[in-house]
Amino acid sequence: MREPVIDVCEVAYDTECWTAYLRSLATVAPRYLVLFAGRLAALTGRTHGEVAAAAARDPAAAAERLAAALGRGFDIDRHVAALAETGVAHQVLHGGPWPVGDGTVNDRVAAYAARHPDRLSAWAGVSLADPRAGLAEARRALGELGATGLSVIPFLDGVDPSGPEHAEFWRFAAGSGVPVWLHCGQHFRSDVPIDVSAPSVLDRIAGAHPGLVLVAGHGGWPWVTEMLAVAQRHANVHLEFSSHRPSRMAARGSGWEALLTLGAGPVRDRVMFGSTSWTQARPPAALAAEVTRLGLPDDTVRAWLHGNAERLLHRARSGAAA
Repeated sequence: MREPVIDVCEVAYDTECWTAYLRSLATVAPRYLVLFAGRLAALTGRTHGEVAAAAARDPAAAAERLAAALGRGFDIDRHVAALAETGVAHQVLHGGPWPVGDGTVNDRVAAYAARHPDRLSAWAGVSLADPRAGLAEARRALGELGATGLSVIPFLDGVDPSGPEHAEFWRFAAGSGVPVWLHCGQHFRSDVPIDVSAPSVLDRIAGAHPGLVLVAGHGGWPWVTEMLAVAQRHANVHLEFSSHRPSRMAARGSGWEALLTLGAGPVRDRVMFGSTSWTQARPPAALAAEVTRLGLPDDTVRAWLHGNAERLLHRARSGAAA
């Protein structure tokens, strides 16, 4: 079974953008650089243990090395050509509010999407650490950059996004009609409670703003059952499972049992494929192929790999243009 693929969560940066993103992680959540040691080891030919030890000692230096390796030779035209060759019909690139040159990562990602509008969409990353600045960046991204969605990482901002101080942002997003991707699931910033990224946060936001379209990034793992309960409560809550290997979902004790059981039923039309392929060292098409081997009904596979995302992206484009 060969299905076209729509990938709703990917990061494709040049070295400067990778540096800005990874520096932000090294500053507030240095544990991530240790976790990414395997990726850096594969890219540089060093041993995992050596890279992990170095990252633990100096996360900032590890961020610089990983950014250089990931961004080396990046070219958006080659990236898009690879998508076309492997059957990825469309891909959402996530930006970020981190400064780069005379703009932000959002500016670069929006320019990539504008160069290939048939193959790419840009969802602008917004920080809620400063609610007023976050709202301003959201307005700029949608109004000036051509972004068709927004992206929020609560643990990186160190905030509970369901707090009353963020209500204006959510009202704006709901009124704009664009989806907001929200990191939902485990994170490794130890000075911020893990539950700032729990499904209950999405539940509170969705309940307060019923017209808002939310996408639970990374599927809510390890709270997958709760995530599905939230999705059943709110018709505008979707989920995607990027950064997790589909091939491991069917393993006993994986934590994904509820999705494989219920994902063909009550929430079938709101589950989407996302890759964040750089964390897996596998291209999006290879990760999508693993979905076809999970034993799901064919109509569910089609819905997850492209049907649901196609409807959401059509709605997002319509909302952004309004």
